[in-house]
Amino acid sequence: MSPDLHHLSGAYAVDALDTDERSAFEQHLSLCSACQSDVHELTEAAHALAALTEAAPPASLRTAVLAGIGQVRPLPPLVVDDAAQPVGGDASTAPTHDEPEPVAGEGAAVARHAKVVPLFRRRTTWIAAAAAAAVLAVGGVGVDAWTSQEPELTAVQEVQQAPDSSTVTSSRGELSAELTYSRELGRSAISMTGVPPAPDGMTYQLWYVGTDEVARSAGFIEPDDGRGQSVLEGDLSRAAAVGVTVEPAGGSDAPTTEPIVVLALG
Repeated sequence: MSPDLHHLSGAYAVDALDTDERSAFEQHLSLCSACQSDVHELTEAAHALAALTEAAPPASLRTAVLAGIGQVRPLPPLVVDDAAQPVGGDASTAPTHDEPEPVAGEGAAVARHAKVVPLFRRRTTWIAAAAAAAVLAVGGVGVDAWTSQEPELTAVQEVQQAPDSSTVTSSRGELSAELTYSRELGRSAISMTGVPPAPDGMTYQLWYVGTDEVARSAGFIEPDDGRGQSVLEGDLSRAAAVGVTVEPAGGSDAPTTEPIVVLALG
């Protein structure tokens, strides 16, 4: 473990610490405003990087490729004339050993004055068609990548990137919570770590608490492996704090237990 816990801000922001490092750093984080600022900025950067995904090919790509293949012009067939084929034993007109023997099945067609496309020409036509399809496919993806709009922000990212976005944190032992909120949007998002599994038949319920100390349900958070993130339901505008309690599955109309986390809003 690094003797200087300040250096763990980046690894913590991308969830790259082991259990012991995370526990030590979170205790340090609750007391260090510099690290709190670093973690907040690095977490935002990580979320921004996650939005940089490859553009998916358009739904029309398959149709365009098939249409392109149908427009590939094949090489013209070779016209074989019986007059060019010797009937007798004239050595001057007899085929030499350097000339390729007709492919099985093509000789019969020649005898009937059929127009035959030799195998090597057919193969060339398929290669040309495949090449055209490849160009169309690459071109389709390229155009989509350049013309597609910026990826839409998630609900959490909208709150985090609001012009008036503010963040408050709270820690108790291994449990840590971070709330980002925007008064202009009237919305907030909470992230939690170190959350123990809820008891059987119970769930973690979120609450907006007004200046009148009346709690309004704001949805739920369902941690996975001790970590969870959720956008709170309802309007933030009248809230003075956000709390998290353990409630029966399905939620309660009002808190029935003491909150495990309370975050006061500015």
